[in-house]
Amino acid sequence: MKKLFYLFTLFTIVVNAQIVNLKIIDLSDNLPLDDADIYFRNSTKNFVSDMEGKTIVDLSNVAQTDELIVSKKDYQNTTIKVSDLKSEMNIKLEKVNEIELKEVFVTNLKAEDILKKVIENYAKNFNTEEHYYKINFMREAVIDSVNRDLINVDLQFRFKKDQVKIHSNNVVNERIIGEGSKLNSSYSMFQYFKNISLLEVTKSMLNRFGEKYYDEEYVQISKYADKYMYEIEFSNQQSKVKNWFLIDKETFAIVEHQSKMENVEYKKSNDIVVYYDQIYKYRPFQGKWILKETSSTSSTIYLDNEKIKHVFDVKVNLEVKDFNSQPFPEFKK
Repeated sequence: MKKLFYLFTLFTIVVNAQIVNLKIIDLSDNLPLDDADIYFRNSTKNFVSDMEGKTIVDLSNVAQTDELIVSKKDYQNTTIKVSDLKSEMNIKLEKVNEIELKEVFVTNLKAEDILKKVIENYAKNFNTEEHYYKINFMREAVIDSVNRDLINVDLQFRFKKDQVKIHSNNVVNERIIGEGSKLNSSYSMFQYFKNISLLEVTKSMLNRFGEKYYDEEYVQISKYADKYMYEIEFSNQQSKVKNWFLIDKETFAIVEHQSKMENVEYKKSNDIVVYYDQIYKYRPFQGKWILKETSSTSSTIYLDNEKIKHVFDVKVNLEVKDFNSQPFPEFKK
């Protein structure tokens, strides 16, 4: 019995040693930092801190010689050896010095010029097609705050020329089936996946610059993952469309992109987009930028066949948990 107890205790210690509870906080005020990236120098796993600055890091299959890196925009990186990690840790990040950013911000480039550089360097920067991605995918659609349709699944994605091949492990994490044809047909994922490379989207925005469509823009320098970034924003005040990019200053790779619009009326369909917000995020790995997450939220007012007004809300989130040059074994079905 003592031997069994000893083995159970040893097993518990080994299991717990694979899990690290981190809290990411600001060095100056000890406030929690959300959306901080937690990743490894060599392992492909990736984690993100929540609104309380917390995350649970899984160390299984991570070498003790590896290093854990914590990054957040406008903060200095923190690096910790895996062998030095404890089961509970607070990690403090220091803000980037504003003077440092001002010294680096020497450029004659405008937002239009930077987008041209993005397109010119696209082929060598964009490597989504090189990998298989283990992804948590969630889509939720709600009509009039009542009728809800939701699916949450773990999938494997493989991108090829703006097309995606999807494999499932035949496990659905959560499923709520809504009613009505609007929920079943009105939100197509085709365009969402087609634009995931952002190449055609970026070209379209560049063309809009040639048409003098955007009436406001700014360019500034920020820092993320110990790299300097161009932070650009351009918008059209009349149509209430705004685009924001975070772009690697050295390679002109897209690191983050956000597109927003609100209160846009489509006369042909009589639909009104109350708001639309789409985000793409990439994270560093051995000198490259790897897809980390993409999400979309929208709210649309539409009329049904009987001219009754409805509100249609959609949330989509695609979060990369891991990636590999080879397929993941649990998805070989």
